[in-house]
Amino acid sequence: MLYKFLKSTTLKLLMLVCTVLATLIVSALLFNSQVDKLKKQIDDIYFANLIPIIKLQIISDKYQEIASCRKIKYNCDFKSEQEVILQEWEYYYNAYKTKDERIVVDTINQEIINSFKENKYNIFLDILKRVDFLIKYETQEAFKQRKAFLDDYEQMKNYIFYNIVLILFLSFAVIVFIILQVIKKDKQLTVLNKKYQIEAITDGMTQLYNRKYFDTIFDNMPFISNANNWKCAFIMVDIDYFKQYNDTYGHDMGDITLKKVAQTLKLYFNKKYEFVFRLGGEEFGVILFDINENILENCLKDMNKKILELQIEHKNSKILDVISISMGAIIYNPNSYISANKLYKFADESLYKSKENGRNQYHIYNEGK
Repeated sequence: MLYKFLKSTTLKLLMLVCTVLATLIVSALLFNSQVDKLKKQIDDIYFANLIPIIKLQIISDKYQEIASCRKIKYNCDFKSEQEVILQEWEYYYNAYKTKDERIVVDTINQEIINSFKENKYNIFLDILKRVDFLIKYETQEAFKQRKAFLDDYEQMKNYIFYNIVLILFLSFAVIVFIILQVIKKDKQLTVLNKKYQIEAITDGMTQLYNRKYFDTIFDNMPFISNANNWKCAFIMVDIDYFKQYNDTYGHDMGDITLKKVAQTLKLYFNKKYEFVFRLGGEEFGVILFDINENILENCLKDMNKKILELQIEHKNSKILDVISISMGAIIYNPNSYISANKLYKFADESLYKSKENGRNQYHIYNEGK
């Protein structure tokens, strides 16, 4: 049972499903980790807003030095400070700015350029205030932008998560549907296969086992008997004067009679290890495993009676006015090593003796008698 399951299409499909689901789940986890990595990278980019703040802090410090000098004396050499301020301001000014930031920065830009031309203490102080304002403004904007990004990130993450869940659900639903269809088809094929197997060993008219299956069982009967230490029996059954029956009643009635006799045999020999075959024409065969002489003889007597009890009219029979049968049987004793061919020959000889002795009877082969 386990071996069949391991070889079945169902197991292979289950393995396919597990593989697909595992792939989807791993892909989802990897995708999620990449999103987190992306978030970190973008977060670092947004925190790069600190760079403009650093630039502005440098500008503020330099303006502080200039203002401190101008407070003490009028003539101050602030060329180096001016050079640093203009250099840092140019970087800050040309960096990315939002629309609102650009409006604020443009108003201050001209004032910074003019401050060195006018060289007044109060102007430097005023610029210093403006730069400090920009530092606070940039800090606030950085937090605003980061908050907006985090909100967008959460929305994107949720969107991705729900899409992944939906994809997994739909994939699972499709896979389950495919599995059910394949299992259904597999069951149908199994049923059909069993049907064809049964049909391959069954006689179409009588529904008994056919000659081909008889050859298989009968050829192995001695080996089965030897292996299990069983006595086994083979019975040949022939309907008496069946040719005359067909000539009198027609082949259609002959087929009906064959079916009735076959059904009677099948119902009587319906236990485990009992096999009934149609050997051809009006001839039948019965193989019985694990049996003895007394049981066999009782079976043969019963079969003669049961066929007569069918009361199938046969007015051209030379012995009775109803259908009857003649039988020949042989018992195989374990380890007697008689070939299947000889067993068949001896059973056939026994059947011939039954016919020779007047029919409607049986004869059991007894070696030496």
